[in-house]
Amino acid sequence: MSKKISLKQFLMKSGKFERAQDCEQAIRNGEVTVNSRKITSPNYFFKVKNPLVKFANEKLKAVEPLYFLLNKPSGYLSQKTENEKTIYDLLVKTGLDKNTVNSLFAVGRLDKDTEGLMIITNDGKLSDFLMNPKNEIIKKYYLILENRADKGKIIQLEKGIEIKADDIKFKTKPCRIKITGEKEAYISIIEGKKRQIRKMFEAIGNNVVYLKRVSIGGLQLGSLKTGEMRQLEREEIMEKLEF
Repeated sequence: MSKKISLKQFLMKSGKFERAQDCEQAIRNGEVTVNSRKITSPNYFFKVKNPLVKFANEKLKAVEPLYFLLNKPSGYLSQKTENEKTIYDLLVKTGLDKNTVNSLFAVGRLDKDTEGLMIITNDGKLSDFLMNPKNEIIKKYYLILENRADKGKIIQLEKGIEIKADDIKFKTKPCRIKITGEKEAYISIIEGKKRQIRKMFEAIGNNVVYLKRVSIGGLQLGSLKTGEMRQLEREEIMEKLEF
């Protein structure tokens, strides 16, 4: 039996829309048809085998699943915006067409000032797997601190510490921290709240001045230079995550 997909998901996979809001609005405005039938619900589900989907009388098709490993530079946002540099500017430079770039998204965003490994894809199921806390996929980061690392306070972080994320207090899950220098360390976490690592160290009276994600599960940057990316196969990703 052919699997089903929502109209919103299909349109976003087509790359015709940069933003989900624009996609939803087009559907609600009656600009989209499925098999010659006007659909106004973004959550309308249909079988993906040979559908005739049109927007403004243009036939659309989903972009094939793609997977990229990016070594994100500092100063680039992970989300789409027209006002600042984003990782999507780097994707455009690879020669990918606009629809393909629009279909892609970052799995596990890094903030503007953080560098390192990112997975870019248009595979929603893979994203769900990677982001599900139950799978406990370890993300490892290298960091440099403003002040000397205090071993006693580091132990507090490893056990879990209370911080705020999206204005809600929560206690972080246990993590592993390896001090490699007076102000340098590696931290391995299974969570990924916004600016979590920076907030964790702020909670013990220190600041992170440099942060770089070096691995997700068994996926590593290897020889990939800052700003570079390489294409992956889904099998390679899953193999490196199942260890």
